[in-house]
Amino acid sequence: MLWLVIAIAVISIVLMIKGGGWYFKEDTSAEYAPIKRKGFYYIAVGAALLMSLAFWNEFVYKKSYSALEKEEKRIAAICTDVVKAYNKTKEGVELSLTDMKLVQFPFLPKTSSKAVGNCQFVIQATVDATPRTGGTQAKTYEALVEFKPATETWHLNQINWLD
Repeated sequence: MLWLVIAIAVISIVLMIKGGGWYFKEDTSAEYAPIKRKGFYYIAVGAALLMSLAFWNEFVYKKSYSALEKEEKRIAAICTDVVKAYNKTKEGVELSLTDMKLVQFPFLPKTSSKAVGNCQFVIQATVDATPRTGGTQAKTYEALVEFKPATETWHLNQINWLD
């Protein structure tokens, strides 16, 4: 790709130099007018090529690189966001408590919850669970959650009840 850009830049500069040699020549005769016009066209085409390279570099090449960089930063931020991982565990934890009619989650997980690397998290939280027979029990769990950046999906791999 770089060679193509360099080739277009060299061609545009050569066109402008060649056209400038014809256009700026000190000859006012009528026979020289078409050559002078041709020189102007060479300069215009060379300048248009050079300007299109500049615009392509600024608005296409750099933007695609910055978009890729932003996406990498976004994925890296997700891979360290413990609260997001905690929120993704709620549905799986609720489904594992089949004998409970109501499960209330705290606003945030325990401070011992952490990201363990490779977009994996260990989440610990205590939920208030109400059985169908009545009463409320506090149940603490530890969940292993994984985020897959390729498909942008969350997977609850394991739930361990600590009490």
